[in-house]
Amino acid sequence: MAILFDIKVESGASQWYGVISISNIRNSDGSPVRIERFLGLKFRSPAAVQPTDFNLQLQTWTPTTAETANQQVDGQNWNVQAEIEFGNSYSFVSTDKVMIGINGDLTGADASTYLASFALAADDLPNTNGTVRVQTSSAPDPALYSVAQTITFTEGSQSHVQAVSPGTTTPISLPSGNYQVSVSPLANHAYTVVADATVHPAAISLPAGGTAVVVIEYGAARHYARLDLAAGPIPVLDDEELDISVVVRNTGEALAEVGLAPGSMLPLTGLPTAGPVDVSVRTISLNNVRYSFPPKLRNLTTAVETVLFMANEMVSTAVDTNGYVKLPIFITSDVTVSTPITVRLVAPNMTYTQDFHLRAGTHIHELAVPVQPQHYDVEISDFIIDGTVHNVFTPAELLVLPNGTARLVIDVARGANLNVKGFPDFLSFGGCADLTPGNAADFVAARASSVFKYAGFDGAGDANVYLTSDNQTTATVLLARDVERQIGGGHKVLPVIVSYTCNLSLGDTPTQLANLQGLAHSFGNLILSLNLVNDHIDADHPVPAGYVINPDFLGACQQGGFGPTYAMPVREPLRMALDHWKVQATIPAHIEENIRGYVAAVNWLFRTVAPAVTFGWQVNLWGVGASEWIYASGDEPRNNALATAAFIREMRVHSGPDVPDFLAVDRYEADDFTIRSYANGYCYWTHEWDRFFDFCAGLSRDLKFPIMPWQIPASHAPLVSDAVNYDFDTQNWGTGGTYIFGDAAIGSDYHNINPKIVALPFPQAFHWAMGNTAEDMFQRSEPFDVSVPAYGDFPFRGIFTMLLGGGATTGIISTVGDDTSFVRDKLAAYMNQPIRFDGDAVGQGTPKVLRRPKPGRKVCR
Repeated sequence: MAILFDIKVESGASQWYGVISISNIRNSDGSPVRIERFLGLKFRSPAAVQPTDFNLQLQTWTPTTAETANQQVDGQNWNVQAEIEFGNSYSFVSTDKVMIGINGDLTGADASTYLASFALAADDLPNTNGTVRVQTSSAPDPALYSVAQTITFTEGSQSHVQAVSPGTTTPISLPSGNYQVSVSPLANHAYTVVADATVHPAAISLPAGGTAVVVIEYGAARHYARLDLAAGPIPVLDDEELDISVVVRNTGEALAEVGLAPGSMLPLTGLPTAGPVDVSVRTISLNNVRYSFPPKLRNLTTAVETVLFMANEMVSTAVDTNGYVKLPIFITSDVTVSTPITVRLVAPNMTYTQDFHLRAGTHIHELAVPVQPQHYDVEISDFIIDGTVHNVFTPAELLVLPNGTARLVIDVARGANLNVKGFPDFLSFGGCADLTPGNAADFVAARASSVFKYAGFDGAGDANVYLTSDNQTTATVLLARDVERQIGGGHKVLPVIVSYTCNLSLGDTPTQLANLQGLAHSFGNLILSLNLVNDHIDADHPVPAGYVINPDFLGACQQGGFGPTYAMPVREPLRMALDHWKVQATIPAHIEENIRGYVAAVNWLFRTVAPAVTFGWQVNLWGVGASEWIYASGDEPRNNALATAAFIREMRVHSGPDVPDFLAVDRYEADDFTIRSYANGYCYWTHEWDRFFDFCAGLSRDLKFPIMPWQIPASHAPLVSDAVNYDFDTQNWGTGGTYIFGDAAIGSDYHNINPKIVALPFPQAFHWAMGNTAEDMFQRSEPFDVSVPAYGDFPFRGIFTMLLGGGATTGIISTVGDDTSFVRDKLAAYMNQPIRFDGDAVGQGTPKVLRRPKPGRKVCR
């Protein structure tokens, strides 16, 4: 029997909080509702609901407890189910009330929708499902008669995927809601017979107990061929890649060119049924031996054909080395390593590769075979030993002369230590919090390792006042502890506080630097924040928090030409702040009355008030004057990194008695396909993201310091099948998440991205750098492949952690930016086997070495 009730929002509700009251609870026949064990509720809410949010006002007192489960639909809606357990059996009377506090907006237009969503049941959870009747037309080809059709119902971040059969009507039970409906093409397992599918309508509203109908229709079947390319183990070519081409025998048309590693398999689908084709491997020339395979003839029909290249088929032919020369190799190293480094010299017609063991000092070696005189690209990877990056410095190119005078010089030196105090010993990820109720669930779902938030009241140093409390700092620490507790298993979550002691993000640098009282206030507010995190030090948390200090300060000074000796008050505002908080400390003599002294003062204050915390300064890629260099194709990342590193040295950021723990690097906090980003000259695809992380790597190599990319937008590029508005600015689409975490559905073809995104026009002022449209940007990056995550390379660039998102930019939380679960799901999967900085043990008593992944190969960890 259905339960009826009266429901309303109590007076006094605001956009932040309100109370829903349910009264006059009765059966549909008017009889009292009797509870033996619990009252079940399901409803939609603008915020997650906790057990403590329920308050029952009963005529006869009865002990009650509540349990809740929350499922986020999108940034504004949650599906809530609750069980209110009664200590004794109970029959409701008309004056009884169930009061529910909601930490969200019950004053807007959606309030009536929230109230209408409530359903109650006695000793059970109410059934709020409806039924969708899916009618499918007949399959257009016999090969598709028994194939399952996939249909997806999406509401916000929640998706329900179902399989139905062609030529049937299938009832599907779904929770009530408003759904976008999409279908995949109908295809056989081998993808050799395919029919496009369309669904009508593409959006449905499904009420509780109601019914909706959708119809799936098919276009004509298309027929394709498929080749399964495979190579067996080929030890001599284990580090090489087989370049395979598929050419139509009758016309010479090239259908595909792909790379295949020995010991792997690659299916080639979507090929035309072109009849006879030759499948060939390009000859590989390695260490003066040419390796070739006889071509294989296959017939491209709808039948799947396998092409296997085996080591016993390979033909090897020695190269005539007359005129080749010896190549001395001078290796200087500050470390002895039992496992070798691999030196590769690559030219179009020959590759030389050889392993060399590293011994401390300078040692002269020689390539084992003579070398053909010509130009070579030099490929030698950095490597990581016990968490410390070892950088390899060598020319990018080498000209081997016929007179034998050429030599290759290699210098190996210790670089950044990735084991940063307070952070885990693996490449970790965190994100921005907005301290709303759903944050904890989002960070738990992502298995994040850190959360960050801005300190103070205004988030920028509160230069106008000495704060007496800092709820932002405390709440961030408590959020991190809550996430840590919920994840369990010893997983640690570090709270990271963003603090300004001088806010140069405002512009007008001279005025900000000269504001003595403002500097004193902000120094004092940093002391308050540090004191608060010190209160949370315990045996499990010897490092209570991390800090990113003074975003944009160094970038604004570098860009504006404010050098290290530029005069500003330092000692007086610092003393005022120390006195305000009664900190008994003597300001050291090396703290000068200039910007360099100010940097030293900040470093000293951290180590004096809170030596247990971990902290780092922040720099910007636009500190060199502008950021449009990212769209070019030269040595700008390296050159600008060197210029920024030189400025950091002049400021003595990482020198002196009080040294920070890391360096944060910022791009621009905005999702790429929002007007806030591309209209300001920030819209990246793989070309630009590669160069941004090259800039990070250049800073780390030169400063020998670990890097934290910070406020990185983690939104992803929508697929053709995604629902993209014509005015998609508020949907927060972007590219950072796609680049960092990979998306095989896009792979190496930008046509898999929604055409509305591809056609995005860029501002005319930036045409010279960015191109006319997003399609120009995608084409600039070709060839690219986002099937594989980019993060496998990050530790070798000196990157130890990455903090995602911002106040209006997609990160981990679902209340800001792209509210899908893309990033959370990717991070949760990554945490099954994160990239650890100590690598794998390579032998008892030897260092642990992490080798750079081979380009183009998936990192499996």
